This record gives sequence, C-alpha cells and structure tokens, in this order.
Amino acid sequence: MRAWILLLLILPLFPRAARAQDDDEDTPLQRYLVHVQLGDGLERVRRVYPPAQEWPATVEPRTGVTRYTVQRGTAKAFPSKIETLYLGFKKGVLVEIEIVYDEKESRVLTVGKTAGDYALVYGEARRSGDLFFWSDGRTVLRVFPAEVPIAQDGEHAVAWRTAVQVFDKGLFKAD
Repeated sequence: MRAWILLLLILPLFPRAARAQDDDEDTPLQRYLVHVQLGDGLERVRRVYPPAQEWPATVEPRTGVTRYTVQRGTAKAFPSKIETLYLGFKKGVLVEIEIVYDEKESRVLTVGKTAGDYALVYGEARRSGDLFFWSDGRTVLRVFPAEVPIAQDGEHAVAWRTAVQVFDKGLFKAD
C-alpha cells in the first residue's frame, strides 16, 4: 500500500523531468550577435555597420530571404576578429545573423571550443557531424566549420573557419 502511495506521489514528477530535458523548452537562446539582433530593421543594422560601399546581396528564392555579405572593406565599422558577416532579411526584418571568424581567431576559437562555450550556457548541443546546434522553439543557434575560398600558390583552395549563426526557427520553411 505504501508503495502505491509513493508511486502516486512521484509519478507526476516524471513529465516535468522529461520536459526539462527537451531543448525546445529550456533556456531561451540569445537573439543578439555582433551588436545586432533578430528583429532589427535594415536601417538600424546600417547605423551599426555603416556601408562604405553597397553590400553584395543574394535572394534565396525558396524563402524570400535577402542575404547581405558584409566584410571589413564594405563597412565603415566592423567587429574585430570577424572575417565575414552575413545578414539575412525577410520583409525588411533581420531573421538571420552569421559570423565567420578570421583565420587567427578560428585557430583559437575552434568549432569544438566555441560549441563547448555555448554548451556551458545552453546545455549539451544536438549534433550532426561537425555542426552543433541548439533550439528553444523560437530561435536556432548553430556553430559549424565554414568553407572560405582562398588563393594558394595561384590555385583556388578552401580554408576552414569557425562560424556562428543565429536565426528564426521557421526561417527555412517556405511561406
């Protein structure tokens, strides 16, 4: 009889413990990276990183996201230790921020170390190969190695850099 009473008292705790393990309901992810945050407008981003020249842009046909590529020479102000900044806008609202660290910083902040640092804040990452990611149901944070084209001895080659990306969870769903 005592075992049944104990079971009835403990049983309601199991669903809460299971929910605590679910990444989508734990600590909210940061929506802020390199002085801009998801939801900012293009004009605010241009105040933070004033263009020195027009930023190259591509439009993702499936999602309608306009993705600007910002590099040190294309903005009057630019974060140190960053090689490239990608900013994705949908209907004038920032929905994606991706940073690619420069060569020196990528050697210091490897993908594994960077993912480990985020894991201290958000818990263990989900993983797919070299890609580490977290989700809170609204935002996705990814840490991964990015391929950067380089010229080496007159030949085209690629180098690996550490990249961090934060974006709205529904970004890659077609409207």
